Amino acid sequence: MEKGLLVDIGRKYWSIEELKKLVLLLQEHEMTHLQLHLNENEGFALNFTDNPVSKKYSEKALKELKEFAKINEITLIPDFDSPGHMGSLLEKNPEFALPDSKQQAVDVTNPAAIDWILGIMDRIVDVFPDSDTFHIGADEFIDFRQIEKYPYLLEKTRKKYGNKASGLEFYYEYVNQLTEHLQEKGKQVRIWNDGFLRKNLQSLVPLNKNVEVCYWTNWDKGMAEVKGWLAKGYTLINFCDNDLYYVLGEEAGYSYPTAEKLERKGKVQKFSGQQYLNQEEMKAVRGTYFSIWADNAAAKSVSEILNDLRKILPVFMKIYGGNDE
Repeated sequence: MEKGLLVDIGRKYWSIEELKKLVLLLQEHEMTHLQLHLNENEGFALNFTDNPVSKKYSEKALKELKEFAKINEITLIPDFDSPGHMGSLLEKNPEFALPDSKQQAVDVTNPAAIDWILGIMDRIVDVFPDSDTFHIGADEFIDFRQIEKYPYLLEKTRKKYGNKASGLEFYYEYVNQLTEHLQEKGKQVRIWNDGFLRKNLQSLVPLNKNVEVCYWTNWDKGMAEVKGWLAKGYTLINFCDNDLYYVLGEEAGYSYPTAEKLERKGKVQKFSGQQYLNQEEMKAVRGTYFSIWADNAAAKSVSEILNDLRKILPVFMKIYGGNDE
């Protein structure tokens, strides 16, 4: 079972030395994976140019981190989130933005935009050649509860798929295309759960059966429940936002997790929204992750975050560290 941690370096810069300290902390507590969340609307972590860029990571710097992680038996997972959360990159490439998305989502109906994304992913694959898993995000693309707010997307979708189309078909097709592209490169692809298998919006295009699903939230009644994913045969990774989201600034209604709260509320079979799986159902769960999100990047220093993790991770491993079969 994977026991991992996600760190949002798209919005908050950690120096390579600080990331090494995080790797050592994970190694100390016998955790297995570090997921590097590379982009958000507010920033993109990588420097693809030959010139140094402040608070961005060069390929040379990441090679140093990769080698350090490998020595300490921590597996790195690159996490490049699209078609939503793309504001920072679309600012320089507005021609690829989905109309009505406030320049924060990629136009999934535009082949040139998709080629642009595939090109970025290929660069990331080159930076992380030894990583067997690639997380492509795919969460919060649009407001799935109000598809009518995206007339361009609806019109294009129904023109291609017919009047029975929900408006999500290009989105599903986009995710499938990215998945197949990465699978050809030998990568296992992961996505977030919130946009797919929804109760209120069903795509005529099916989702690739081979993606692994990182189940983080169930805040909207239209979202598929955990057991709905299991019924379709998908493998899950638990990112339970209720207990395992450390959101800087306590934004979006979250409060900081503590060792005491996790000891009281955390359970290995518990998923977001008070959903529980039985022992047999847990066989389809690949692991559990703790997440550090930089919604308000300045709210805490890296040192403060590491100090908090030193208290939390022993409890995290006590609850989620078993089942190594």
